[in-house]
Amino acid sequence: MKDLDFAMEVGHASERFKIYESNVDYIKVISNAALHLVNETAQNGYISAAADYSWYKPHWFRDSSWVAISLLTYYNFAKYSNSELALSALDAANRIIDFNIDGIRKFMGSIRKLKDIDYKDPEFFNLKYHMPSRCGPDHEFFKSDIIDDALEGNTRHSWLMQYDSIPLILLSLQKKQEFYGLSENDITFLNQNIRAILEYLGKIYITECPSMWEINLDMLHSYDVAAIHFAFDFARNLSAKKIIEIDAGEIDSIERRYYSSGTLGFIKRYFVRDNILYSEKKPFSESPELSRGFDGSEIFEFNYFNINSESLGIEGIEERTIQGMEKTLFGKDVLPIRFIGDIYFTGGRWLLLGLEFANYYARHGDLSKAKRIVEYIETKYNGSYPEQEIVNPASPNVDQGNYYALNGYKPIQKLAWSYASMIIAAIAIMEKEKTFARQD
Repeated sequence: MKDLDFAMEVGHASERFKIYESNVDYIKVISNAALHLVNETAQNGYISAAADYSWYKPHWFRDSSWVAISLLTYYNFAKYSNSELALSALDAANRIIDFNIDGIRKFMGSIRKLKDIDYKDPEFFNLKYHMPSRCGPDHEFFKSDIIDDALEGNTRHSWLMQYDSIPLILLSLQKKQEFYGLSENDITFLNQNIRAILEYLGKIYITECPSMWEINLDMLHSYDVAAIHFAFDFARNLSAKKIIEIDAGEIDSIERRYYSSGTLGFIKRYFVRDNILYSEKKPFSESPELSRGFDGSEIFEFNYFNINSESLGIEGIEERTIQGMEKTLFGKDVLPIRFIGDIYFTGGRWLLLGLEFANYYARHGDLSKAKRIVEYIETKYNGSYPEQEIVNPASPNVDQGNYYALNGYKPIQKLAWSYASMIIAAIAIMEKEKTFARQD
């Protein structure tokens, strides 16, 4: 798998997808990124977020789900070339998904106990009742010479307690269903656990936890609610197709148990003001935190979680929100920051986040913006994608937790999620180019 020769077997795809006025070989970019992720995936499906940095050596359910989604996207893109790499990508994606499903199984006993705890009870926020955001090779709390996640087990509002892990694993299953089809193991898992999963998600969507970026533990985040909204929509879709043994009425009943209008109504009521989607609100507040504005997680709501102008019934909400995010997060730079005031690793600009904007731009026909981001990253980093572009490496004094200094005054290298986002964004561009080429 270390030899790049066979990766070029996807060359047939270059004849089907023509890129106009580009200095970047998109086929090579995509296949090289896929090859890297395949090589980083262990036989049991375990994949470190970034192997060269101690805190990123664990397996994140979030990051790994994006990796699986990207490899499934690559397989769907390259499968007609009979590429060995396409088949290897599919195999790696399936192993990651299986590992993540086993992770849910591991923690289902604890999750089921949450059903009997009132969400206003402080005990509700104890990590031991939730699925942690990361784990070790055997699904246990990750432990190394400098890390012991088990110490977080009885911590309330732990940064390891995040609400998107299960929805993102379901999103990877949705992509698998779309591109390849679910396995008997997938369907058995869903039938055995979907009610408990939905009960859990239905109960937590109105409660606070750390955000996608592991900050603001005392807030509710539109991203988390949108991720849970997707999970209910996915369950309804599988139910309608008779893939799982639960009817739509029961799914709706679970979703509306804590708020009569469900997850989508919750987002519309509490996170939207003046036809703009905001990122945060305080618990029990009637309106979003307008002063907090936007963060980069909202682009994922539009890209993956069935949140859009049509579903919300608010014309132009995407455009207005995207414009606000562009003004707040990008400035004059090609890549965005996560949120105003981010000082993690001196507040760098995130490759994966810029690539998700490129994905959005491409799917909505703005290829100039999409290609500018993809080609900027590829030209600058030449296939070795870090987590961030550090904005001021000469100022390590602005360094939350001394992370930057501990990492040798360089960003985290070869972040798996950055590679995954490159695959998704670059393929989105090629798919849109294909449409234009056919029109010609």
